[in-house]
Amino acid sequence: MRARLNARAGTCLLAMVLGVWGGGVWAATPGARTVVTLAFDDGLAEHRQVLDMLSASGLKATFYIISGRVGQSSYMTVDDLRRLAAAGHDIGGHTLQHGELLTMAPQAQRQEICEDRLRLLSWGFAPTSLAFPFGSNDAAVNQMAAACGYNSARDVRGLVDTCGSCPPAETIPPFDPYELRTPATVTRDDGLETMQAWVTSAEAAGGGWVIIVFHFVEPDCTKHTYCVKTDVLREFMGWLSQRASLGTEVRTVQDIMGGAARPAVHPVPQERGAALKNPSLEAEENVDGVPDCWQLGPAYGGTVRMERSAEAHSGVWSYRLERLDASGDAPSLHVLRDDGTCAPSVTPGHGARVSVWYRSSTPLHLKASVQGLDGTWREWERGPSLPPAEAWTEASWVLPIALPADAGGLSVGVAMEGAGWALVDDFGLEATTAPAARLVLDAPAGGEEFVAGQDVEVRWSTFGPVPALDVAYSTEASADWVPVATALENTGTLTWRVPDAPSQEAVLRIASTVDGTVEAMSAPFRILAGAPPDGPGETPPLETPPQEEPSEDLPAEEVPGDGQVQGESGGCGGCEGTGAGEVCLALAGGLFVLARSLSRRRRGARSAQAGQQGARREEGDGGTGGG
Repeated sequence: MRARLNARAGTCLLAMVLGVWGGGVWAATPGARTVVTLAFDDGLAEHRQVLDMLSASGLKATFYIISGRVGQSSYMTVDDLRRLAAAGHDIGGHTLQHGELLTMAPQAQRQEICEDRLRLLSWGFAPTSLAFPFGSNDAAVNQMAAACGYNSARDVRGLVDTCGSCPPAETIPPFDPYELRTPATVTRDDGLETMQAWVTSAEAAGGGWVIIVFHFVEPDCTKHTYCVKTDVLREFMGWLSQRASLGTEVRTVQDIMGGAARPAVHPVPQERGAALKNPSLEAEENVDGVPDCWQLGPAYGGTVRMERSAEAHSGVWSYRLERLDASGDAPSLHVLRDDGTCAPSVTPGHGARVSVWYRSSTPLHLKASVQGLDGTWREWERGPSLPPAEAWTEASWVLPIALPADAGGLSVGVAMEGAGWALVDDFGLEATTAPAARLVLDAPAGGEEFVAGQDVEVRWSTFGPVPALDVAYSTEASADWVPVATALENTGTLTWRVPDAPSQEAVLRIASTVDGTVEAMSAPFRILAGAPPDGPGETPPLETPPQEEPSEDLPAEEVPGDGQVQGESGGCGGCEGTGAGEVCLALAGGLFVLARSLSRRRRGARSAQAGQQGARREEGDGGTGGG
């Protein structure tokens, strides 16, 4: 007992130092008094049916996986685990081979715990909790769980039915995050009433956290002792789903504990270097289906396949990503986000060039993540889209701005953008000189059609110091540039009046006034002559006067703007000297002028009458006009 108390004290202090208590979702939910977690251990093949039962009852659960047995007979596959994660269930670790940790040497303990979590991370999951096999743990084992990157660890004792003085529920937050207490593991002798009593005892005692641990799920439980009958489990789930009105909630371990997934930790850590490890994807020593020092991005939604392929650009192996539909997260492969064994070290303020050889039926893009000084990883940048390629093609991307000041590690990789397949091989990473700033032109994006005289919003994003910038346009495929604004204050937006310069390939460019190499240019768009169409942010067209039809013979006369940010109004220029029967209408500050003849009443046949002052030909199709 004293050893257990010492273990709790030690790991509790360690949890405080690591800051792993994240204040989970449920802890912030007012009104709930009791929480139940359904925990399924081992990753058994029969847990596939549990997914359907959970879906029918609307509940979420935590699945603790023996990663070294995934895909073997009687165990779930990686695709099964992806379906669980896609449904919102929690994936935790249960060691590599379900070994009894207390009987092992420290290095063997580290292998069992760290390698287990490493594999789950490499498959794209985010494990934050470990379940000790057989409840075999002490203070040193608890600290090893923390050292391998877990935020919490679960025992199989400590609550009601495991000792005479044990409480009915764990506290929230738990007294020791690395020894979460549970009632006795469910056996075939525990019926519905026993499991219900664990919950109602906690409710009667004022609430708390009850983690109920399951193993086998079978119709009759004649083969295994640690088993719950299928119909009993289904009835228990239905009973639990009705207790929310009483203040009892069903949540996952991650819901309660919170906290982000920490970086991967290797069983045998190595010194961090600046080069990519295993860039050609050949090494795969742990036989988990993912190249060593690489991991898959989360791809829980949709239908995906990710596997090694013998269709290599060089060597023997490449990696194949396949996406049957575009729903859910995009499949990706990137450098393992770890504590430094795989992820290369970088120098803040420097740049990097990333490259990859690929074949694909759908667009891809390169991407980069950085590790901050606090050890956490964050998505940082993504490269431009790479077009599909039937033959092996090399693509490269220079990170468009210097690495941030707190960057200590770098993870680069490639991600799919649509449904289809992709083969990737032979990644590269080189140090380069990076610009101190970057501009990204958000709008126009290219492909639009604008009309002369139309007001268009130009928007851009800035990374790094760009206090002022110059704006220009070109209608000659970037051959000649016409200034729009110079030394413009960098507010991220301006209104540009489209010039009277019809073009099929017009482009806009923004550039730093201080350093013209920091620039961004739009893709081509079209400039059309004529009045702008209806639409948000555009000048409304002139309404046709009653009983008058527009003339097909007399086109509108335009007075174009000058294409400047603050161009002068077109006003009513050109109106002087018009005939007595003509009206000059100025629209929206002079974007254009529309001259229109007002019809006189038809008198007899259409002909000119000699000697009559101001006689004019009638417009239209013979209407009465507005005279």
